Order: sequence, then structure tokens, then C-alpha cells
Amino acid sequence: MSYISRIEEEQKLQQSRRNQEKKSTRKMKSMVIAALVLSSASLVLSAFAATTVIQGKSAGYGSAAVVTPKYAGSAESPTIKEGQVSGEGVDTIQDPASEGESSSVPEASENSIPNDKEPPATIEKNDQGLPPSKTTESKGEEKPDKPAVKTDKATAKKVIYLTFDDGPSKYTNQIVDILNQNGIHATFFMIGRQLDGNEKAVKNAAENGNYVGLHSMTHDKKKLYQSGNSTKFIKEFKQEQALIKKITGTTPWLIRAPYGSKPEIGEKFRDDIAAAKFKMWDWTVDSKDWSYTGKPDRIIKEVKRQVHRDTEVILMHEKSQTVQALPEIISYLQKKGYSFAVYKPDQHFSVNFAKDQRL
Repeated sequence: MSYISRIEEEQKLQQSRRNQEKKSTRKMKSMVIAALVLSSASLVLSAFAATTVIQGKSAGYGSAAVVTPKYAGSAESPTIKEGQVSGEGVDTIQDPASEGESSSVPEASENSIPNDKEPPATIEKNDQGLPPSKTTESKGEEKPDKPAVKTDKATAKKVIYLTFDDGPSKYTNQIVDILNQNGIHATFFMIGRQLDGNEKAVKNAAENGNYVGLHSMTHDKKKLYQSGNSTKFIKEFKQEQALIKKITGTTPWLIRAPYGSKPEIGEKFRDDIAAAKFKMWDWTVDSKDWSYTGKPDRIIKEVKRQVHRDTEVILMHEKSQTVQALPEIISYLQKKGYSFAVYKPDQHFSVNFAKDQRL
């Protein structure tokens, strides 16, 4: 092989090596690019997966259903069965109608205000923790005791009876409107001497599903209690009973003794009330709304402080500050898991300071 031929051969080998190196470089670049692409895709997929997980968790927490307490006694409520108690509130505290007299109303709570001297109102309960009730059929046959309120498994077992004293007044319709807005009912204990001229308000309260009870004709402490016997007391309640029947078409038997059943109403007095076939309620929670003029926030705090039992009868009055406080009180009680009940005579249960089961 000539010298020139060897040089040409070496040049061809060198060119082949360079070509091979270029191919190797291009291949390496392709692999690096592919790796980068795969890595980026992996990061995108990871980010997507993480986002999906986070969103999934958020959706899980946010999708929890809000269960609103059902209202006992409300026609639209599917959770309270027929025959359940709609309770009325019994207010035995002294009424603001009497000037210059302080309230001596006791509270049925271990947290009762220290100044309260009266023993608490007591609701006798059955083995299910609910107040018993006895219902009487038209034939006079007594049914066995049963819980005042029955609920389905998913519903709250705590029940509130809102009660309003000293009507009818210019606030009666406002209170009824608030109750309607919340789909609940209450019990009104009205004063006989105030019925004249307020018949429409009384009828409106009754027609909207509320119970209109009795709070005496005069709310006069001397007339009702000074003699020491029940004669004038029962006479006033029978007189008012006839007036309310004329307005509403129904005969109320539930009474609320002005100023409470203690200390004025003793055993003999109670004998006479029972003989007259009246039922008498006291309360478990005193909102003290009558003493907090212009201070609805104080009323709200008072209710929050005292409410803790499964069954509560809250004493309130037809006052401006009560109207202002009522929406927040209802909202608070709903959040605490309470249902609202309106009194029904055939579902009566005992709530009085003397623990007298006849009343």
C-alpha cells in the first residue's frame, strides 16, 4: 500500500469515528431530553394528584349536612309524631303588672341565682329522661304515662317550651310573627282585663297554632291571695276562661298563677284548683325580661346561663326588650339542639314548685 493510500485510509477511519461520536452525542441528548420530559410529566402528575387529594378532603369536610332541629307541634315537622306534646310554658313569676314588687321566682337549676329563695320548679321525668304525661280520652279513660315528646333516632331529645305572660298587648302580633318566621309555636298566658279591644291579637295567636292560657282577670296580688283561700282566685280564672272561649272557640284549662305558685298557694289552695279541673304550670328558666327594660342582651345572657336541662319551660313576658331578644334566643336554642313544643291539653305533664302531680 502506498503512502497516500494509508493516509486516505486513516482519514476515512477518523471520519468514521467522528460520525460515530456525533451519533452518540445526539443519542445522549435525546435521552437527556426524554428524561427531562418524563421528569416534568411526573411532577405535573404528582401535583395534580396532590391537588385532587386536597380537594377531595375539603369536599368531604364541607359536605357535612347541617341538621336543623325539628319543631314539636309544628305541622311541617316530619320528626315529631302525632300525639306528641307541644308544651306550654308556665310562668309563675311575678308579673311586671304589679309595680314596686320584686320577683321571688326560683329557678330549677344548680346554678340558680343565689338571691332566689324559692325552691326550683320541678319536672318529674320518666325513665327516658322526659316528662310523663297522662291523656284522657273523651270517655274519661286514662291512658298510660308516656313521654311528653317522642322523637326519631336522628332528632334531638331536648325540648323547649317558650311562654309569654301579660298579654294581650301591642307586642302579641310581633311575637307571633317571629314564631311563624321560625316555624315554631309557644304558649301565651293572658290577663282577662286586657282582652277587651285585643280580641284580634288573641284570635291571631290561637289560629297560628299557639296555646292561649289563663293568667287571671286582674293580676292583683291582694285580690287573688290576701284572703288566704282560693275563692277569688278560682272565680277570676273561670271568668277569664269563658272570655277566651268566646274569642277563640276553645276552652283553656292551663293557668299561670300571677307571681308564681309559691309561697301564696298552699296545699288546700291546690286542692281547690285541682277540684276546679285547672292545670297549673310554673317555670324552669326565668328570663327576667321584665326587669331588663331596654336591655335585650341581658335577657339573652340570662337564658343562656340557665338553660341546660333536656326539658325547659322558659318564662318571658310581652315586652319590647323581649321582642328584640327573641330571635337570637331561638337561634341559640336551635344551635344547642333543642326542639320547640307548644302545650296540648291531652299531653299535659306536671311542672309546678310543689311537685303536685294533680296540677
